[in-house]
Amino acid sequence: MAYEGSSFSDAALRQGAELAGVCKSEVHLLGIVATTAAMAIAESFGPSDVLGFEQRDLQRIVEAAVQGLRSQGLSVTASVRFGDPAIEIVAYAREVDANLIVLGHQSRGTLTHWLQGSVGAHLLHHLPCSLLIAAENR
Repeated sequence: MAYEGSSFSDAALRQGAELAGVCKSEVHLLGIVATTAAMAIAESFGPSDVLGFEQRDLQRIVEAAVQGLRSQGLSVTASVRFGDPAIEIVAYAREVDANLIVLGHQSRGTLTHWLQGSVGAHLLHHLPCSLLIAAENR
């Protein structure tokens, strides 16, 4: 499961946890600090450690999710990575030989719009497994 603490990411966490419990599957929780040109510019113009701050914040969020999943009796492994989310999700899925990737979806119009975007399109073309898109309850 790709996770970053948003409401649509929480929907993926809930649905993924439910599936993992039913299937008695191991859960891999992946947080990604998206590295962008804007972050690189911010890093170069000031003493602030933007990427370090993002990593620490995401690590805290992921660890809280791990504790919640473990309290449900699930076996959980977590990782926080830097990079392009689509590339990192595919790479991690290959590394752990994932059977299913669970992602949250934030409604920005239609599912088709999201799937045509760079992350969705990359995942659909490169994942070595199935993809479950969990929509947040309205």
